Amino acid sequence: MSADALLASLATLEPLLAAEMQSGRRQCRLPQAVVDALVDRGAFRLWIPQRYGGLELPLPDALRVYESVSRLDGAAGWAVMIGAGGGLFAAYLDPEAAGRLFSPRVAVVAGSGAPTGTAERVAGGYQASGRWRYASGAHYASVYTANCRVVERGEPVLVEGVPLIRAMSFRPSDVDIVETWDTTGLRATGSHDIVVRGAFVPASDTFSVFTDAPREPGLLYRLPFGTLTELPVSAVVLGIARHALAEFESLARAKPSPFGGGRLAAHTRVAQAILAARLSIDAAAMRLSVLAQLAWSSAQSPGPIDATVVADCTTSCAMLVSRLVESIGALVPLAGMNALHREDPFSIAWNDLAAAAAHYSVSPLAAD
Repeated sequence: MSADALLASLATLEPLLAAEMQSGRRQCRLPQAVVDALVDRGAFRLWIPQRYGGLELPLPDALRVYESVSRLDGAAGWAVMIGAGGGLFAAYLDPEAAGRLFSPRVAVVAGSGAPTGTAERVAGGYQASGRWRYASGAHYASVYTANCRVVERGEPVLVEGVPLIRAMSFRPSDVDIVETWDTTGLRATGSHDIVVRGAFVPASDTFSVFTDAPREPGLLYRLPFGTLTELPVSAVVLGIARHALAEFESLARAKPSPFGGGRLAAHTRVAQAILAARLSIDAAAMRLSVLAQLAWSSAQSPGPIDATVVADCTTSCAMLVSRLVESIGALVPLAGMNALHREDPFSIAWNDLAAAAAHYSVSPLAAD
């Protein structure tokens, strides 16, 4: 399936999202009808290698998909980005394990990159336990991946003086979900805690995106994992910002004072804020497109990935996300009480934007 065909298919989800996502926000999980529709359209297969039935979309095309779905609904866009992004892990796994985990029609990853678990080396693999936060899509994942500190006889395993970290792949039956996700934004992503208690993980079902070489030859898998996180998160933020601005403009047209009446100063201030937000969004879209092309060109070139491009992605993503939050945030006081109502469309988009922008990959701290 081409990116354009996928985008056209995903665009038809707008009525379903409008009907279902309110219940998703209240239940703090993606409604099953939405999950089913995304699976039917192949939205979670964007970065699964082709040999396992995935789309293996080029980076620029995948970013278009993430932005497009996020423009319809922030939580849905985040869910697609996280679930599809996990397809990258198939490129680092033993081929037998990758086929088993990612070839099924429903192959969706949830998990965490924080190494808050431990994995004791045992015969044939690891005995893993831990608790991890923010596992987006926890309720519908087919496989869970989470980083663990490797230990042997209770002692940390060190590699050149650094603790060894490996990601474990867990079956749903290994995982307990603790419903801790109760936020103002991205509520329907179901980013709850997950707990594993003494699960055996075969060595073939473990990997590291930082130290292992990818087993797949595709260009996508040459790019650093950090770049393949920063750019997608930024695309989601961009899509949500577009949605937020559209909702604010609708509010400005419909709302009485201070938007209505003869208050020229109020009209002028609102118009200026809308123009500033448009310019910020356009600048962010252009910069994100340039970054995606630079990264993809680097992947297409022989030799190592350009370190300057990698650093530019980190710094630029943090900056463009910060500017989007600032420009949409300037609309919040102008929206009046609408910005505080839980089910107001602008309020939802604004809170989704703030939540997505809080991800560490695009935090100003990440660019330091």
